[in-house]
Amino acid sequence: MFDVDAIEQRLKEPLEPIDQQDNGKLLVYFPPKTGEYAKQYIIGVDPAGGGTEGDYSVAQVIDRATGMQCAELRGHLGLEELAANVARLSRKYNHALVAVERNNHGHAVLVALAMDNSDVPLYEANQQRGWLTSAATRPRMLGNLAAVLAAAPFLFNSSRLLEECKTFVRRPDGSTAAANGAHDDTVMAMAIALAVR
Repeated sequence: MFDVDAIEQRLKEPLEPIDQQDNGKLLVYFPPKTGEYAKQYIIGVDPAGGGTEGDYSVAQVIDRATGMQCAELRGHLGLEELAANVARLSRKYNHALVAVERNNHGHAVLVALAMDNSDVPLYEANQQRGWLTSAATRPRMLGNLAAVLAAAPFLFNSSRLLEECKTFVRRPDGSTAAANGAHDDTVMAMAIALAVR
């Protein structure tokens, strides 16, 4: 689905993270800008409940003004653990707006964020917290990600994200998803962050 030439070119010029935490689950590419030059940030979150062999829970931190990927959290995290990690990221990145996919496992993450982390700003649409990925929003958010990736591949720094983009395919029925045996969690979290932006 994505421009493989742009991805391959970007993978030849990787930006190494300036910090890695929690055994590489959290990769930081740009620290938050604070003080006089403070920036605003958005965090897109794709929760998973797949255990150690299933999907990953992912949070993508982007600069609200430019869309630049600043940090990526990816791991097999329990839902409360994910909420705690996302809350820490939000606080670190100037109380970044957090957009959690509310489908399936997202409800539990949203509840944990709302109850235990009331200072964390949560994205809302139609008076409901969280981002709804639906038959209507999914093609638009993925199309937006594809357009940004083709036009400005330098905004994407994570090789984990770029490798997932390479294996995100269009199926014979017209739907899009990760190829068999691949994951799409970093892709979906980034698509949410950019759609909210």
